[in-house]
Amino acid sequence: MTLDLGTPDRGCLLFADITGYTDYLAGTELMHAQDVLADLLETLVNSIEPTFKLSKLEGDAAFAYATSESLNPSMVMDTVESAYFSFRKRLRDITHSTTCECNACVMIPSLDLKFFVHEGEYVVRKIADPRS
Repeated sequence: MTLDLGTPDRGCLLFADITGYTDYLAGTELMHAQDVLADLLETLVNSIEPTFKLSKLEGDAAFAYATSESLNPSMVMDTVESAYFSFRKRLRDITHSTTCECNACVMIPSLDLKFFVHEGEYVVRKIADPRS
């Protein structure tokens, strides 16, 4: 049996990670912390799409990709910058709009966002049926 590894594409991989989330989660109330994470991840995904296609959310991070034909270096930088500012604005808005004094709400300003970007070849593969 021959395993088909797929045809490589050339493009850009983007990994956006909410920094400080592990420490934040460890010292806070889970219900509020999860709501904050969901809100921030939604803001992040909305900021990187449609330039990048979301491949997967993994905990407090988003992994996305784009083909070389669909972007240029300036678009990548504009998307990263726009996503970061959208994230920081949403973080500020959540902080200012909450009156809750639980640790999860008080520690919201400790969160930040970092990006890893790589340009090169990649293969999009479906390993298993996500519906099963």
